[in-house]
Amino acid sequence: MPPATKSSKLNAADEAAETRVPPTQLRMDGPANLHWTGHALIDVGVAGLCAFAGKNDPQSLTLFDLDAAADLMEREYYGGKLGTYLSCVFMNASFVQPSESQAKRATFIAQYLRAHRASPQEGVAGARCAFSGQEATSLLVRTHLPLFSGEDVLNFRPDGQTAVPAAGAFVVALMFLPLASRRAEGRLLAVHADDPTFTLTFARRFLADNRRLLALALPTAKGLVHDGYDRELPKWDAPKKQYKFADLKGPRSFVLSELTGLAVEAGPGYGGRRGVGLTAYLVSNSGQGPSLEIFEIPSGTARFVLRAASATTASAWRAIAADFRPLSEREDTDTGSTKRRKARAKTAAVPGRAGWTRNPAFEELCAVFDAGFTDRKLAAAWLRRHVLRAIDGKQGTRFARSSARSWALADLFLREVMGMKQARIDAVREFADRVAQWIHERNDRRLERALFTARGNSEVRHALMRAQRESGAAGRLLFGLDDYARVFLHEDRDEALIRDLVCIRLAERLPALGTPVEVLEEETPTSGSDPEEREDEQA
Repeated sequence: MPPATKSSKLNAADEAAETRVPPTQLRMDGPANLHWTGHALIDVGVAGLCAFAGKNDPQSLTLFDLDAAADLMEREYYGGKLGTYLSCVFMNASFVQPSESQAKRATFIAQYLRAHRASPQEGVAGARCAFSGQEATSLLVRTHLPLFSGEDVLNFRPDGQTAVPAAGAFVVALMFLPLASRRAEGRLLAVHADDPTFTLTFARRFLADNRRLLALALPTAKGLVHDGYDRELPKWDAPKKQYKFADLKGPRSFVLSELTGLAVEAGPGYGGRRGVGLTAYLVSNSGQGPSLEIFEIPSGTARFVLRAASATTASAWRAIAADFRPLSEREDTDTGSTKRRKARAKTAAVPGRAGWTRNPAFEELCAVFDAGFTDRKLAAAWLRRHVLRAIDGKQGTRFARSSARSWALADLFLREVMGMKQARIDAVREFADRVAQWIHERNDRRLERALFTARGNSEVRHALMRAQRESGAAGRLLFGLDDYARVFLHEDRDEALIRDLVCIRLAERLPALGTPVEVLEEETPTSGSDPEEREDEQA
């Protein structure tokens, strides 16, 4: 018999690697020893494992649960369909290297996808897991831990460490992260909450989305929309002229839409729970352009969205939540000049929805907190644009046709987002009710038009002073100096905001008295939400 060559030995090793993992029934079961860590990416992965196993508490997960999750990852990660998604999360990992040998693949699967069954690898003996404090089994570098440094790259760490030690079960959770997240605009979108219940809820929804997409066949013909892709768009690969794994557009809008959906599904009272803040992470671990974008949804805003979607404000909030930009051809391709994209944008489009396009109201609501605090100027502009539905242009102010004008919604926004005290909110409402009664009884259209369309606050003040003089002459003062000061002359210097609040109340109160608001009778069917649309209108 001829001696075995080096090549034949490698082939034999590859064949042995394919059958190295023993059948599940021969393995021992036991607790997986998982728990919440406070690390966003790890916790989202833990939540995904809970969702996959149909459990709510990570401490109830078993080794068999992780075996099943590892089976899923091995099947889908090496199936090829997730390649473009996984490459932006785990750069150079085994499952994004199609030409890798079977031996290396088997080693990677055993040490990372099935890390809960692995023995400590060389160099990790005696180390403790950075996330749990348990005995570590695997060392993590950028290949396994997004945005960490590469292998053997020194940085400012204890004892010259170049990797992060981690316990097996937490390595499996990290590997499961993509399935508990969504692909969004070529990056990974993960949602982490102060309350693990919400982290689990988002992971459960995202896992269901990913499994649905894995079961769907990619479209073969190019088109704007495709059956089965109701919350995302298949990604068109122009050079290869074929579709890749779908991703969603407008991640901020998508997260707020998901919050709205949670409240609607849960029914009345869901938004009354204690405030829970959300943090969304947009991660790209790509070697060409690594990036990290974080946007916060503070507890007050999350509570506002949850409450707005239920009870007395549901109808008004639906009008805002449904205001997604139309889907046009430019959403389906990244190629072409700016001029051609603008030309395509003016063609007939499909109504937008979450995952397809952005919702300007949701995008601007998130922007209120981009600076790390509540930007009251942006918050006031949000109320004017999306509740009052004012469209300001060179020709003056117009109003979009909408059912979003709701005092109850404005009241909720003022309390939860802007932190305005209830006493002042009530004072504004009482003042607006007096003005509404005066306009109704005297048919004072001059005052109505000044409040809704005047270019400056001085014009509004003059109109109110005239109405006050006329009311005094009639023997019943419309308002006193203290009334005006309590509403308009505040230390926040928010006279323009108060004027908009008065208009929101008038838009609701006057029709209830039997007097239509003439300015709103002239409203335009265009939404005015899209900044490009506003530019066209002002041109």
